[in-house]
This record gives sequence, C-alpha cells and structure tokens, in this order.
Amino acid sequence: MKRLKMIKSLHICLRLPIIVFDENLEIIEEYRSNQTTVLFNDYENILKGALNSHELFSFISGELNDMFLLYNFENFHILFGPFKCNIVDKTFFYKGMKDLKISAKDQEFLYSYLNDLPLFSTSELRDILIMVHYFFSGEIKDLMSDKIHLETKKYSAEITDERIEYLVSQNFDSNMYLYLYEHKILDYVRSGDVNKLRDMVFKLSNGVIPAVTGDTLRSEKNYSIVVFEKLSQAGIELGMDIITAYGSRDLFIKKTELSNTLDEILQVRDSAIVYYTSEVNKVITLHLSPLTTSIIQYINTNMYRPLKVKELASYFNISESKLRTLFKTELGSTVQDYIIDRRIEEAKLMLKSNVTTNEAAYTLGFADASHFSRVFKKIVGKTPKHYQQSATLVD
Repeated sequence: MKRLKMIKSLHICLRLPIIVFDENLEIIEEYRSNQTTVLFNDYENILKGALNSHELFSFISGELNDMFLLYNFENFHILFGPFKCNIVDKTFFYKGMKDLKISAKDQEFLYSYLNDLPLFSTSELRDILIMVHYFFSGEIKDLMSDKIHLETKKYSAEITDERIEYLVSQNFDSNMYLYLYEHKILDYVRSGDVNKLRDMVFKLSNGVIPAVTGDTLRSEKNYSIVVFEKLSQAGIELGMDIITAYGSRDLFIKKTELSNTLDEILQVRDSAIVYYTSEVNKVITLHLSPLTTSIIQYINTNMYRPLKVKELASYFNISESKLRTLFKTELGSTVQDYIIDRRIEEAKLMLKSNVTTNEAAYTLGFADASHFSRVFKKIVGKTPKHYQQSATLVD
C-alpha cells in the first residue's frame, strides 16, 4: 500500500493521468491535473480484455486510437493514460469521422483532444515501462525485451558503438532518426553479432514515430514491413539462403498482421532483427568465400530443376575440379551431396505444409516419387509419409 500512496509522484513525473482499480475493477484512486486530458471511457470493457491475458502489463488502444498502459501490482490494476504513439493526421481523422453521427463541433473537440495528448514513441514507451516496473518492484528490467528474448532464446550483451546514441540524442527530425535507426539495425545484421542486440532498442532511447496514418497499430505494422524487407535483403547480400530469407520475411509480415497490440508488433519486429542477425551469424561462422556464397545462392534459387557440376562450373567460369575442391574445403561436402541435402530440407518444409510426396518429388526435380522416397529415407531416417505424419502430430 505504501507504493500506492506514492503514485502521485509518478503522475507528476510522467504528466499522465493515472487511475487505480481494485480487483473488482472499482476505481479507488485517480490522479489528474489541468495538464492532463481524459475523456469518459468504458474502463471495465477496456480492462477485461487485457486482464484475460494475465500479463504483468498491457498496452491498450482506446476507441479513438488513444493509448493506455495497464500495469498489474498485487491485487491492483494501475492504468496510465491516455497518450498517443502516432502523429494525428487531420485528413485521416476526419475521414474516419465521416460515417459517424457526430456533430462538427464534437469532431473538432475530439481532434483537439487527440492533438493535446502526450506523444510517445514506441521506444519511449519501453523507458516508461521500465520506470513503472522499477517503481513497483524495485527491479530495473526491460519487460518488452524479456518477452522478445524469451521467445528467441538467445541474446545478451550491449551495444559498443556509442556514436548512434550521441547522434539520435540531438534534435534531428524524424526522417533523420528513422535513417539512423534503420542503418544501425542493418549494421548489426551485417555483423552477425547477436550479442550486441539485447539492449539495442533500450539504448536507442529516442523513438521511431512513423507518421504514415492516424492509426498507431497500422502505422507500426507498415513500418515493420519496411524493416522486414530491409532485413531480408541484407541477409541475402551476406549469403543467407534466399528462400529462407524471403520465407522468414513473409512469416514475420503474417505475424505482424495478426498482432492486435502494440507490444505484440514490437516483439515480432525485434524478434525479426534477432533472427536475421542469428542467421547471418551462421553464414559468417562458416567462413565461406564470396565465390562459394554466390554458388550456394545460385543452387538455392535453382533447386527446383536438375543441377549438375558442369553447369555450375560453366556459369561461374571455373573448372569442375576447382568447384569440387571449394565445396570439399569450405563445406566438407561434395557439390551433389550439398544439392541433395538442400532439396531434402526444402522437402521437409513442403511435407509439413501437407504437400504430397508426389508433388514434392516433382517440384524438387527427382526422377520419380520412389527415387525421392529412397533418398529422403536415407538422409532423414524416415519415409516422406512417416515424416509428414510425425510432423503433423508434433504440430
């Protein structure tokens, strides 16, 4: 209860309205001032959806795209807000109001209300969450980051390059910040060093506010898609398998589109950064020469048709013996064995997607289904049919 009595200090520091609810969602305390703006909200409905997730915190979107942070402490629920995470586009706002039965005067009032709300970037929300969590728990912890790294299970360490922090701490406009932010992301992906990623967003304290639409979630989703495209292109440039790079990009886009909250979108975006960096790291640690990397990319993009050593050697203007030596030295494999292994890996994905054995055999250039089944069983230890059944059971 002592901490609850000190919530007023949080209200003063953050300049945000704060409402404290008990376990029955009854309001037991409110903190507002003439510097904060609040409209009437159906708090019971707003909170119930968030509380069903049983998370320590949630970011909630209001009916007007205003935002709230809900933090759960013991048997109390503390609601911070409203605030906004997106610059309000006047044209977009009035277009959204067009079909609603609201008077012009009320529309003006609502537009002024949204405009007057405090504006926080998604990265600044992390800092606010860190402060709130410290206030109640005494623990300095990036809760968003924990979600991301629990999901990907691999990241620790700090950024060693402090230049970006200095640059973004200056009063640059948003376009300049976006450039620096994206540039730094691609730097880490190209380095393949997953150990530099854990506190990346935490260190980049100024935030990204992509002013694309008046809808915060839509704007963040759109920006994430741009980031995914850049990540996949950077991965391919550095030797990542093209099919994996584009397939992962499409998967992250799908996950983003299915996200319903701000923190879910950020988790997917940051997980994508870590994933691509990790994949690039795998390529880098192989210490492949640029020539071998190029040959592998060629194989990956042409694995759906017959490929022979002679064709590869001719395409890259090297002798067949040099090509065989390259693969044996750098990959510990023959060229044909590498091609077959890649096709079998692709076949696994197809079978998991319920593609038939005949379709997989035909698509991947095997002589027939029987040949495909023999090769698959030799490498995987199961027939394609048994593998597909076991993969379905696991799913």
